[in-house]
Amino acid sequence: MEASAKDRRQGRLLVKKEVLINKAVKGYALDISEGGMFIYTHVQFIKDTLLDLIFTLEQDAPPVNIQGRVQFVQKDVGIGVGFINLIHLDIERLKQFIAKNMDAHPLGAEAADVDKRKKVLLVDDLASARNTYKNKLVLAGCAVREAASGMDAIKLISKETPDLVILDLQMEGMDGVKLLQLLRANEEWKKIKVVVLSGRITSQEAERIASFGVADFLSKMITTPNKLAERVKQILEA
Repeated sequence: MEASAKDRRQGRLLVKKEVLINKAVKGYALDISEGGMFIYTHVQFIKDTLLDLIFTLEQDAPPVNIQGRVQFVQKDVGIGVGFINLIHLDIERLKQFIAKNMDAHPLGAEAADVDKRKKVLLVDDLASARNTYKNKLVLAGCAVREAASGMDAIKLISKETPDLVILDLQMEGMDGVKLLQLLRANEEWKKIKVVVLSGRITSQEAERIASFGVADFLSKMITTPNKLAERVKQILEA
């Protein structure tokens, strides 16, 4: 039986799981439900294409090997896949995994209740750049996490949604533009506020990024830690 797109959206768990497609193409599942998943991949697939998918739900558990059908394509980002021909065992494994993790907080339930600070995610592949700004943001009352790449950012966001992302554009692998596109394509993440903090922003990049909706564009050349902390506070309080 094939799941509909509506079914796929129900009980959707944000994850970061490596997926092997057709035993040849590596991708990453960014969400999963009993009916399907969204897979980040550079390889282009056509809608309605049938795929063989292999992924692991739990560490040390045997992999899940199932079929899927491409239900929609997000150009240059990934594909939404609906599971088909699921056997009872796979259905039960998916149900149990989603139920177990759906309400989990990365630091535990008590931490979710206690820490009321605004959550800021710094995304930059240079540790020195992150360190430059982190301390001032913490002193300004923010809970700050760091990501050294776009994929690291996705992993952190899937565990706990930040209130604001500070994003560099020039990064290896998944760059800032691609990460921003992913955020805006995901229903759970599309309203996250984003501040672009980058060394160079061309007019072409600025025009494209503006179409995704960002709270501000800031240049590393002239943005001091104090100025960034002040601007972030203004945006979060708005």
